[in-house]
Amino acid sequence: MRRFIFLFLFLHSTVTAGIPLQEEYYGPTEQLIKRESWKEIEKQLLKIKIPKSMFPLFDSIATQEDWGHIGYHGATQDYRIYQDIIRFTVEEVLGIPVREDFHFMRIPGDSDLNLDSVEQFYDYWGDDIDNKTKKRAKQLLALNYGIYSNFDRKGSCSIHLFRKDMSKTEIDYCKYLAPFYKDLGLSSSALKKLFKIAHKRLKGDSGILLRLSENSHFYDPYDEAYNYADMQCYPAKRGGYLHGSRLISEEFECIMSDQYVDQKATVAPQLRILINNKYTLNPFSHLSIYRWDLIDPTNIVKYESEMREYIRSLKRDHSKVEDYREKLMDLWM
Repeated sequence: MRRFIFLFLFLHSTVTAGIPLQEEYYGPTEQLIKRESWKEIEKQLLKIKIPKSMFPLFDSIATQEDWGHIGYHGATQDYRIYQDIIRFTVEEVLGIPVREDFHFMRIPGDSDLNLDSVEQFYDYWGDDIDNKTKKRAKQLLALNYGIYSNFDRKGSCSIHLFRKDMSKTEIDYCKYLAPFYKDLGLSSSALKKLFKIAHKRLKGDSGILLRLSENSHFYDPYDEAYNYADMQCYPAKRGGYLHGSRLISEEFECIMSDQYVDQKATVAPQLRILINNKYTLNPFSHLSIYRWDLIDPTNIVKYESEMREYIRSLKRDHSKVEDYREKLMDLWM
C-alpha cells in the first residue's frame, strides 16, 4: 500500500507518458545487436581490448533486461568503496536497513540533491542542461541504455570503464565523504582507514558495473512502464547535454521498434538519471541498482566484515546521529 501511495503522489507531480505493458519486451542490448550486428560490435570491443572471455558475463547480465530496465554505468573500485561506506554507515550507525538490490550513488541528505524531477532540474538550471559544473555533475549520473551501447566510443562505453577500472574524472572520495561523517559526529580521519582496509581486500585491475532498473509498473493503475524513469531521467549526449525532447519512455518505445532495428529511427547516445534524496537515493523507492565486479567473493566477504566492524567501533555523536536519521526518514517515507 505504501508503494502505491508513493507512486500516486509521484505520478501527479510531473508529466509522464509511460509505455503500456506488452506481452513481449525487447531489451536495448538485444535490439542494438540486431541493429548493428554482433560481428561489428565484437570487432570494436576487441579493438578497445575487452577480452572475449568477458562476453559471456555481459551477455548473462543483458538477459536480465526487462520492463523497467533503465541502463548501465561503469565505474572504479573506489566508487564502489564510496558507495559501501555510505551503505555500511547508514546501516551500522543510523540503523536503517538497505535492501541488497540498492546502492547509494551519492550521499543521502545532501542539500544539493533536492531537485525531485528532471522538470525541476530544467527549471533550476535553465539553458545549462549538462554535467559541466561540480554541482550538476553531483546531481547527474551517466548511463547507457544497453550493455554494449557506445561500443565504438570507449570513453562512453560502460563495459570499457568497468574493464579498465576507469572513471571520466579523478575524485577524492574521502573529501566528498568528510561532511557526511562530520554531520554524524564521526571522525573524518576514519575514512582513510576505511579506504586502506578496502584497498587491501579489493585487489584487481577492473572496476564495477551497475545496472539500474525501476518497478513502478508493478504498482501502476494503468499498467504502464517507465513513468518513474520519465520523471527521473532524460535523453543525453556526451557531457550530459539534453538530446532532443522525447521522454525516456518514448526512447525505450523507439528502441523496441522495427524502425530502430532497421536503422530508420535513432535514440539518444546516452541518458542521465537525476540524483536526488527523495527518489533515487531512497532505498524504499522503486529504483533497483545491481552491481557486478570480478573480485574473489571470499575477499568481498572479508572486506565487508572488516569495514562494518570498523564503522561499528567508531565514536559518534548520538544526538547528531538521531537528527540525521530523522532527516532521512522524513525524506524517504
